[in-house]
Amino acid sequence: MWGKNQPLHEGEIQRLGGDTPMNNAEKNSRSNTVHNAEKLRGRPRSQLKNQSILQAASDLFMEKGFDGTSMDEVAKRAGVSKQTVYSHFSSKEQLFSASISRVIHDYFPESACEDDVIHTVEGDLRQICEQFTRLLVSEDAISMFRLLATAASTEGGNTLARLFWEAGPEEMIDRLSRFLAGWAEKGELQITDPAEAAITLISLIKGQYHFKLAIGLDMTISEEIIQNHAQRCADLFLKIYR
Repeated sequence: MWGKNQPLHEGEIQRLGGDTPMNNAEKNSRSNTVHNAEKLRGRPRSQLKNQSILQAASDLFMEKGFDGTSMDEVAKRAGVSKQTVYSHFSSKEQLFSASISRVIHDYFPESACEDDVIHTVEGDLRQICEQFTRLLVSEDAISMFRLLATAASTEGGNTLARLFWEAGPEEMIDRLSRFLAGWAEKGELQITDPAEAAITLISLIKGQYHFKLAIGLDMTISEEIIQNHAQRCADLFLKIYR
């Protein structure tokens, strides 16, 4: 989730509320989610169904909100039975959490943690900053932010916010903490509290663009803006912790 047009948003140039055609980079970047069937070819059918259910739920949550989405609708949109949905996810809350977790997994650049490639703290950090910048300025992320803000004043708003926090930002902090701790162990970063450092990095990445889009300013976020912002974030972070 956070919406039907999911990561990776490579070369993304988005306009909230618009129907900007995707360029080639955007089409390639969406392979992690839009082409799930192609990715999972040869895997058990249960995994294909799981991905279909998650995609359907993601779309519906963004279209109708949490309260407005039913498990019956998810089953219909995914092309499976309601029993199948419940065999994969015991509740709508679990399904919502799984949808959010999938986004964090899709956006986190796994190559930054692979052992068979040459790494530098600068290169890996910039890659992470680019990916999470794309996530935070995506139309889907902005829509989710607004959905949560709207739900905050409702009876179930606190529960929804907790589910989102645990599956989304908390998972992001955990992944970044482990990444940063690894570089600290190598002596490349001076970090005593990886979780605090991860929160600092996320705050830098959110920056002005996420806020401007969230409040409805009509602006275009180009690939150049994303890359320049990511570089600034990486440079500032290294000045603090190196």
